[in-house]
Amino acid sequence: MDLGMKTEMDVSVRVLLCLILSQLVAGTAQAFDWCGVVRYSPGQTTVNYMVVNSRLRSYGLYVPADHQRGSALVFDFHGFANGRVQEQKLSCWDSKAAQEGFAVVYPQGAGLIPSWNSGEVCCEPRRFSDEAFALKLASCLLDEKRSHLDLDTGRVYATGLSNGGAMAGFLACNHSDVFSAALVVSQSFPYRDSSVCRQQRGTATLKPGFSVLEMRGKWDPIVPYSFSWGVSLTADRSLRSWADTNQCDTNPRVEDICDRPGAALDCQYGRSSCETYYDCDNQARVSQCALNHGHLLYGNAQGFDICSEAWSEFERFSVTRRQTLADHSGSQ
Repeated sequence: MDLGMKTEMDVSVRVLLCLILSQLVAGTAQAFDWCGVVRYSPGQTTVNYMVVNSRLRSYGLYVPADHQRGSALVFDFHGFANGRVQEQKLSCWDSKAAQEGFAVVYPQGAGLIPSWNSGEVCCEPRRFSDEAFALKLASCLLDEKRSHLDLDTGRVYATGLSNGGAMAGFLACNHSDVFSAALVVSQSFPYRDSSVCRQQRGTATLKPGFSVLEMRGKWDPIVPYSFSWGVSLTADRSLRSWADTNQCDTNPRVEDICDRPGAALDCQYGRSSCETYYDCDNQARVSQCALNHGHLLYGNAQGFDICSEAWSEFERFSVTRRQTLADHSGSQ
């Protein structure tokens, strides 16, 4: 760590302590937020701190050495009782970010047993406002004056594993105007009623349709494929819910995973498949891929690259949506 970075961190900690102390002295219960000092070092992961609803929160920020201006921002949420460090080691987002030049943020869940408030299916309600944390974190990082990162506000994607996957789906469901697409790994649709998604308070207008890729393991003992322990939906019901909330037409197309962008070079046909709705609201796509594997799908035996699969759809949707907005603007 160089002297400038250390000084910047010391200043941020001092300011944070002053803010907390002033709240205690004043005896006020009014919540406050603070972005903190956003630090990053190209090619490395930097730990940062912020305050949301008067609670200290943290996250790891990975910015590749070849970071591209105007790049995307990927959120990667860890699973239940895990943490951001484990998620970063398990997932494939660092390597994909290094290839494509985008930034990845790894939020840390709060509490002794870190987890996420992620809808009514998974998991137990907690007193922490994880939704507010995610939205504030996105706002802080997308503010170039605060973060000194040039990020594309239209290319913010939510991803996660297990409980973190539920959090990613929850954010896309409720805030598709911020998180335009989601990757849900080893989890399902976050609600039992699909009509809950995309609602705008006080209006009958729906929030934008969003692309989603759900990855399920056929041998998953925690989030079973064909039945439920009560903390997930079955794969079939989850896929229908994603399609319903995104107003997808027709029936899904079944494709072998060997024909998908995430397929390994030595992929063997006839082992696993994906179902995709190609005609959804806002030109989104809804996909569910089932692998012959258990719960931790990133290192699956079939060599299927989940991050490449998701990234392909994220970027397709981004380009298509941007063109649609441009055409709509030009016709007015």
